[in-house]
Amino acid sequence: MVVVNEQNKLHMSEDTFTASSTKTEEPQSLSELEQLRLDLAELDDKYKRLWADQQNMQKRLQREREDIYKYAAVSTIESILPAIDNCEFALKSINANTKLEEVVKGIEMLKTQLLMSLQAIGLEEIDTKSGYKAELHEAINSVVDASKAEGSILDVIKKGFKLRDKIIRPATVVVSKQA
Repeated sequence: MVVVNEQNKLHMSEDTFTASSTKTEEPQSLSELEQLRLDLAELDDKYKRLWADQQNMQKRLQREREDIYKYAAVSTIESILPAIDNCEFALKSINANTKLEEVVKGIEMLKTQLLMSLQAIGLEEIDTKSGYKAELHEAINSVVDASKAEGSILDVIKKGFKLRDKIIRPATVVVSKQA
């Protein structure tokens, strides 16, 4: 609708203003406003509770993570304790009449028991029979040996070990070289 008269324009805008201002003063609008405030307060309370729950969960997970790191070695220690018990038993049983062969046999049995305990949790000995590999072996010396291919492992000074895919200690070896 086109307004020709300036007074009509003014009059229309006053009507609009009057109509909108009377709507906010109605009792029904006040109750709606109060209801919105109540809804907002309820949502705010829910938000605060959820936030607190989330913070508590983060703290609990952090404590659990710390406990996992703190007590991660428990199963390893439990698997090694029988070998320690056997060491104590062997030391008590050794006397002047004990033969050296029996002591050596007892030490070999203890070594086997310890290795089996560690293998049960994933420890593996690094292979030294397949030749020198820089990522698995640490060569401390090289010796000229015409009977062996270059890079062959001639002697193992210290055995190397890995836990699954992680190298714990590389094998310390002596390797052959050509003249």
